[in-house]
Amino acid sequence: MIRAVLAAVLTTAVLAASLPAVEDARADRTATAIDASTERLSAAGSALAFESDPTRDPAVAPTRAVTFSLPPPTWTTAGVGFVAVGGPPDGPGNRSVVTYAVGDGRPTTRRLSVPLPLRTPDGPVVLRGRGDRSVTVSLRRTPAGPALVVGRPTADGAAESAGRAAA
Repeated sequence: MIRAVLAAVLTTAVLAASLPAVEDARADRTATAIDASTERLSAAGSALAFESDPTRDPAVAPTRAVTFSLPPPTWTTAGVGFVAVGGPPDGPGNRSVVTYAVGDGRPTTRRLSVPLPLRTPDGPVVLRGRGDRSVTVSLRRTPAGPALVVGRPTADGAAESAGRAAA
């Protein structure tokens, strides 16, 4: 009887000591996945800037899609509060950053390594929920010069902000 009680107490103590490490590992795994998508977005923007010509017409602008995977909370991954391209949610857009929050944690901001200014005509592009969420990046000619315009894809494959000016 004493052995069973001692084993239960010891098991509870080991579990309590290890849970913070498990939680940190879950958050790190999710952050790593978002950081990888951020790198793919940087690579797509750089490829457009170096390999394509900008155009004013959004219908024919060179465009690439990048998918962010927002995992559900499980034993191995933490949930995602949001991912925002262009700046924090409810903040000004047009910044070359991706801001995200893992679970209910503090927001993290990662700078995009792109050779042209990033434009988000309708403010930051905010991704929420679970599953795969895509953004499009297109190379456009704006009054200020060439820029990478980020939006959400629509059913016909064009960017959601395609008809709006990319100032």
